[in-house]
Amino acid sequence: MTDTVDKLKHVLANLNPSYLDIQDDSALHVGHAGNTGGGHYTVTIVSEHFIGLSLIKRHRLIYDAAKTLLEQDIHALSIHAKTPDEAT
Repeated sequence: MTDTVDKLKHVLANLNPSYLDIQDDSALHVGHAGNTGGGHYTVTIVSEHFIGLSLIKRHRLIYDAAKTLLEQDIHALSIHAKTPDEAT
């Protein structure tokens, strides 16, 4: 597990996820044009905080939580954000 994955888990803990999986996909994007050094990650998260929220608002919660990491540590973030009912 990378340091950035640990940091991302820490900041997303505020959403009280019942499930959280973070994949470091950086090796798949070596030499990616426009990448200034941050990694590529896929987040799958299940949280009651997403109940009643649109997909855009769910993503906004995650981007807001990861704001400082997105400034340098993360170049790309793929998000799968579900409510507990959607995850079953």
